Amino acid sequence: MGSIDCPRSRPKRVLMFTNSEHGQANVYLATSYALLTLPDEDVEVHFASFDPIQKFVTTTTEHAQDEYQKSHPQPQHPFRPINFHKLAGISMVAAWETPEVLNEQASLNYLEASQKWWTMRSQVASIMRRMHLLLRVILPWSGPEFVDIFWSVIDIVQNVQPDMIAVDPAFAPALTALRHIDAKFVVLAPNTIKDFAMPLQPNGEALWKYPVTGKPYAYPVPGHQIVNNVFLILLAILISFFFDHRRKAIQEYVRLHSDGAKLTTLNDLSLTPHLISRNLKFLVANTKEIEFPLRLIPGHIIPCGPMIRPAKAVGEVDPDLESWLRGAVKTEEVGRREQVGTVYVNLGTHMRFDEASAVELARGLRILLDHADAMADSVEGKLNEEKKSGRKLQVLWKLSRQPGWEMGPESKIYEILGKEMDEDRIRIVDWIEAEPTAVLDSGEVVCVVHHGGANSFLETCCAGIPQVVLPVWMDTFDFARRAEILNIGRWGNQIAVGRICEGTELGLILVDVLLGPRSSLYAENARKIAGICREGGGGRVKAARHILAEIAAGEEMHQNDTEGQVEDIKVDEKEPLLIEHTNGRTNGQC
Repeated sequence: MGSIDCPRSRPKRVLMFTNSEHGQANVYLATSYALLTLPDEDVEVHFASFDPIQKFVTTTTEHAQDEYQKSHPQPQHPFRPINFHKLAGISMVAAWETPEVLNEQASLNYLEASQKWWTMRSQVASIMRRMHLLLRVILPWSGPEFVDIFWSVIDIVQNVQPDMIAVDPAFAPALTALRHIDAKFVVLAPNTIKDFAMPLQPNGEALWKYPVTGKPYAYPVPGHQIVNNVFLILLAILISFFFDHRRKAIQEYVRLHSDGAKLTTLNDLSLTPHLISRNLKFLVANTKEIEFPLRLIPGHIIPCGPMIRPAKAVGEVDPDLESWLRGAVKTEEVGRREQVGTVYVNLGTHMRFDEASAVELARGLRILLDHADAMADSVEGKLNEEKKSGRKLQVLWKLSRQPGWEMGPESKIYEILGKEMDEDRIRIVDWIEAEPTAVLDSGEVVCVVHHGGANSFLETCCAGIPQVVLPVWMDTFDFARRAEILNIGRWGNQIAVGRICEGTELGLILVDVLLGPRSSLYAENARKIAGICREGGGGRVKAARHILAEIAAGEEMHQNDTEGQVEDIKVDEKEPLLIEHTNGRTNGQC
């Protein structure tokens, strides 16, 4: 690491290392924006990643420059664009797309589709296969690919000479390199508090209270499922520690080709953070208000809240979509539009629908629209202003299709929703130019249907919109549970285990969230959660402030050290923050 100027004669220099996948990189883009636009700071941001994210780094710089010029009419220093550094080697997604990984995923999907999830034998087979695949996803690179990135990280650190580094917890080559050169860094994570705090929960709660990842158990785990839950978690631990032969091979290759570096992954961060770096801080993208009830939050975990990257308004990107969102169902009177609310369905780019799954979702939408129309046409519905029952509903559905079926007039989807599609009341598209956050912030969306990805859940929380979650893998089940614990929405496919959804189940849940007796509760709680998420400028500003505070703490230690060397920082021995929940549950009130 470089020397620190005292007094400071240059801007504070922050270096970001992240994978290029949006699930990981978005918090880095958001925090970079915050660092560049803080009114009282002069920061130089360096962003190291792979090619696919570079254009989004550029647009983040443009957003930040626009905001900087508006908020700094008489700037004390020039605006500093983000410096992008391209890493050597291949990205995580490119490493995932090898034939070996794709074949493993296809084989696992076939196994789970052909077995009943509730039998112990199928659960054991599934979790063994899934754990091996998960370990491969966390560490997808070969030994040579890993080492290429490892040395690239070290070169960039030496060239940039940063005051502080922020690193993606899922980016093992960067973690390994930074640990090897004893660099000062923080972990900037899109993860939740629970992801890192679970091993420290008292009374073995991590085993019996919280559902095993990837299984649709309720929270807290019901008594009759506790034995299964404990067994499956212990099996996963056993596999990851003793049967991950691939990790051992990569570790040996890294040791031989990197001057003895010790391989460091997300699992190591979660279980032994104090062994990786003293006083290591984890800046996470949620808060206790949108988390499972936890008894212990360790002091090294800093809940910042959702870190949302800025996006251009819908009207700037797609004026036609903006107009449609404001009221696409035209009345007969020219120039007027009916009051509408939009149901926004977006299950992400990785969730590709076969025709049967799309038909089930369409059936759910059909049930919702029929109920909404009946209420809008009834005298009671027209008079019920509080629930806005007289408000027409429309649907914007971003649909990623598997190859082999079409959406034309002869399709099964058209049979179910054709009338509304012809009226432009339902738009089913494969791409939306506007960012999801822009659609959510339009003020016209009344419900979001998503797959339970962290970004989707947190962005919807920040927008204050009720949500219906359709989880199908890994931690997406946790976000469905959070929606129900917080009473900001519903888990939409609990009966349709192993499938995206079942039409009747989904339809009745949509009716409950939007039109039922509890609809006002979901909406009010969602608005309260949004207020909490946006406090203090939101998670991106809090994360930026924490990074700069780490720089200031390091400078203070440097100035107080008479021998010119930074002393070791003692591990924080304070008691971790204790959060008590009287009944282990939340009541939905924020």
